Amino acid sequence: MAMRWADDVEPRISRATSHQLSAWGWLLLRSSAAAIRDNRPGEADDTIRLARTAAVAMGRDLTPDEDFLRTFGPITVAMKRVENAMIEDRPDKVLQLSQTIPVTDLRPTSNNRNRHLLDVAEAHRRMHRHSEAFDILQGVRRDAPEWMTNQRYARDILKGIIGRRRTLSSEMRDLADFVRLDY
Repeated sequence: MAMRWADDVEPRISRATSHQLSAWGWLLLRSSAAAIRDNRPGEADDTIRLARTAAVAMGRDLTPDEDFLRTFGPITVAMKRVENAMIEDRPDKVLQLSQTIPVTDLRPTSNNRNRHLLDVAEAHRRMHRHSEAFDILQGVRRDAPEWMTNQRYARDILKGIIGRRRTLSSEMRDLADFVRLDY
């Protein structure tokens, strides 16, 4: 459905406003997310490439005054490419793509930013880089504690980090308690 809507509202890039490009881009990102989850990687790549076209035409990430959750632009598209790589179970690609994303330029309250950081933490965990994964979780906790306590994904990542350890550091126990993880 998102793809059909994206086709219907596709703007003429040379004349489109930032709002039009953002709306079209978000529909393409939704289409890409649906395609990757439905094991259609070619379609996911095509739609995210079109979303990147809209983002590049905008020049930078823009946030509507009325809704900070609808931020769209090159950084948002890059984070969604990382998410697609995580869904494809490509932690190596997640880590490679994430190196160029300036997450410090984004608001700590951004769901896109926080979700992206969890994907990077999970990629580190899958690559057996547990200390890097744990550090990222601690950073998300520091920046967005209210958000993190409601994320099952954060609990699952932490469970994977501490699952095979015989003893936990006080920092690990503290974070496990914070995200309400039974250990």
